[in-house]
Amino acid sequence: MKKTFLIAFIVSLVLFLLGIVTGNIEFYGSITLGIGVVFLLIGALFSGAFISGEQLRANYHTETKEDRSRKNKTMSISIIIALPHLVAGGLLFTYFN
Repeated sequence: MKKTFLIAFIVSLVLFLLGIVTGNIEFYGSITLGIGVVFLLIGALFSGAFISGEQLRANYHTETKEDRSRKNKTMSISIIIALPHLVAGGLLFTYFN
């Protein structure tokens, strides 16, 4: 998880700095926010945020422990990737625009 966050932080920092240095803030801000939103949606999809309580309960009782562990790991990793990108994109659009 630490490596994942570090890689996501470095990628978002590079895009942030590219936006500032080149002066093309909207372009790099859109890319950074787009990556963040995509990974946030992937995390929400794997968490079961888009299904009803009955379906979530049925999925919980039919999946194995390994499947549940893999799903939770994928959800956590995608949210960890999304956070630095959302912060960097928000900073680009808020303070440097």
